[in-house]
Amino acid sequence: VDLSLPQLAVTELKMAGADLDYPDFLILLGLAEGEAWPLYQALRPTLSETAREFLDGAEARFETGLLRSGRFEEYLATFRAKVMPLVHSKKRIAQLFEAEDIEAQRAFFDKNWNTWRWRSLFRIFFSRFVMARLGRSKAHFSQVEGKVADRLLARSEHVLTALPVKENPYLQWILTGSFQDLENSHSYLSESGHAALKGVRERVRIVHGSLGDVIGSEEASRFDAFNLSNIGEYLTEEEFEGLYGGLLKGANPGACLGYWNLFVPRHRPEVFADQVRRDEAASARLIQEDRAFFYSAFQVEVVQ
Repeated sequence: VDLSLPQLAVTELKMAGADLDYPDFLILLGLAEGEAWPLYQALRPTLSETAREFLDGAEARFETGLLRSGRFEEYLATFRAKVMPLVHSKKRIAQLFEAEDIEAQRAFFDKNWNTWRWRSLFRIFFSRFVMARLGRSKAHFSQVEGKVADRLLARSEHVLTALPVKENPYLQWILTGSFQDLENSHSYLSESGHAALKGVRERVRIVHGSLGDVIGSEEASRFDAFNLSNIGEYLTEEEFEGLYGGLLKGANPGACLGYWNLFVPRHRPEVFADQVRRDEAASARLIQEDRAFFYSAFQVEVVQ
């Protein structure tokens, strides 16, 4: 369920890509050399009209590489191409991914990576001012308080010193523009994940609209699990409380809600404390294991 047509169109195309062989699937997404546009044309008849409406005008995105063509992906590409050369050489970036264990990785970070240039330019590029103009939009920050860059810098230090960078597709993509090992990147990009897509997609329904379109009415389906991305980021506390109440109307007993906080702290509103239990232990553990450094917290909550 998403208000963003581009997000849904690309999701639908990825699932349609299960009909391609694996090498062509990688070409379609811009992860291997080859012509992606003819592959899209071959899949086009299987897509919904709304997906075709967006993708038909996206030939340039296929030429660039579909997974590189989103606004935030282009922002990260600018960081990689314009900022990182002022901080670290390609050789040093490669050395980061050669660390054999966490101890060696942490030592490399302390001795070679965590320079004043890294900290200073990181703070500038990932500041609220720059992100709102190049990476996100001003609306993304309407509920945000405090220094955005300092939070991201602290999270980046965590993933660079406490989690194996060799197994971190987010860092690989941000710093090199590619994945070192597709089998250990995102599941759907592995060969076995691609093979599983055809079966999985039969159980997926895509909805272009709001959560209220599918949750909360008497006729609507009820759900056992909710992956809510970081939806609370863009809502006031009152709006989030209203959304949360709607979700509970569509939740089965024992249903689990999982969602991230980026810069805005959001969790189960206290008015629902007798209906939903916050699993703070799981939340604390999972955010420490999260390989993406963008998020400040992960919330796990269970309907009683």
